[in-house]
Parts: sequence; structure tokens; C-alpha cells
Amino acid sequence: MKEKTIDIWKKKLDWIAKHGGMALLIAHPDYMNFNGGELGPEEYPAEYYREFLEYIKAGYKDQYWHVLPKEIVNFWRQNFARQSYT
Repeated sequence: MKEKTIDIWKKKLDWIAKHGGMALLIAHPDYMNFNGGELGPEEYPAEYYREFLEYIKAGYKDQYWHVLPKEIVNFWRQNFARQSYT
């Protein structure tokens, strides 16, 4: 996590999208540094996360789904919960 930019994230996302894959982005605030001070060994600046989301929003318009976990649950319940899996 010693990257100085989000270039590696962008490169990986672009490769995945180019090859028809799906990228799942899960982030946790414990790994983000919000105060701008010295980074811990497992931290990255919170600004990187914001910048990456902006990159996705600008470069993959109408190709991404930005939702909260509860919205995924609601989607699944509405579309798949009543199906029989045998």
C-alpha cells in the first residue's frame, strides 16, 4: 500500500473492464487516512478513494452500480429470493 497515486487501481480496473470482467470495490475506513498525516503501514489517503470513485464515475458512466449493502439485499430479495434453487 505504498502507492503514491491511484494509477495502479485505474490500470487494473481498465484491464478488467476491457476483458468483460466485473470489479467489486469494497473499502473500509480503517485503512483510510482522513487526517492527512503520516500514513500507517496499511493505510492510504482517503483522497485516493474519492479520486478513484470520480474516475469510475467519469470513465464508466452507465456501467457501474454504486450502492450500499442494504440496497444489494433489497435488489436480491426483489429479483431472486422467491426462486427455487434445486
